[in-house]
Amino acid sequence: MKIQLTSIAAAVAFAVSASAAMAQTAPDSVFNGSRATIDGMAGSSYDGSAVGSDSFIDQDGNNNVNVVTQWGTQVSRIKQDGNNNSTNVTQDDVVGSAAAGNNYSKIDQKHNNNTATVNQLGVENDSVIAQDGNKNYASVDQDGYRNDSWVEQQGNNNWADVNQYGDLNDSYIKFKGNSNDASVNQVGDELDSDIITYGDHNYYSVNQSGYGHDSFIRTVGSNNSNIVSQSGDFGTSGQHFSQIKTHGNNNYNEVSQGY
Repeated sequence: MKIQLTSIAAAVAFAVSASAAMAQTAPDSVFNGSRATIDGMAGSSYDGSAVGSDSFIDQDGNNNVNVVTQWGTQVSRIKQDGNNNSTNVTQDDVVGSAAAGNNYSKIDQKHNNNTATVNQLGVENDSVIAQDGNKNYASVDQDGYRNDSWVEQQGNNNWADVNQYGDLNDSYIKFKGNSNDASVNQVGDELDSDIITYGDHNYYSVNQSGYGHDSFIRTVGSNNSNIVSQSGDFGTSGQHFSQIKTHGNNNYNEVSQGY
């Protein structure tokens, strides 16, 4: 196995003089597409009713199950084409209160035995899950303001778990392949995270807490593992930032930054 191991205990930039400004690393051009997607995820964009919970379900197939629980102006769109698909959506501004939270959620599952679970508490959380294949699993749990999340899985037996708490977290996961596994946990404000995969049997774990970290991962290949941990608060003067690009198989990458 080829091993690529990067362990960074802290990322600290020192000013050369009192007037020097901290330079920020720019994302590689391969992340332009995913960065544009993240940047475009800025709050609720649904065209539902102005008042009321609203809900729309369209199913074509057999043995599909949908459970939707909403208070306030939350909206939910579910469309399933296939068999034995399952969705569970819970959205609320304040539990049990008919307040206008504008959470929004859209789930589109095609083919068979896919499972999607969305829990959103707060204001303008947003969530879009599109699964095209079989036996894919996606879970999104968001609490705060404009967390946003988009999971797109094309293939079979993929697993995505996103947990975001705070404000303006964002998250984007895209799989094209089979048996890929991604877990994203973000606690804080403006953390961001991109994961894009073309291949099979890849593993991702991203944990970010604090403020303004960012993390981009792009994989073309199979059997790769990527672990990113970033914590702390660099405020508006800096960032942890992490960038991983992998072309090949059986690579291992680990990044740890912060305090």
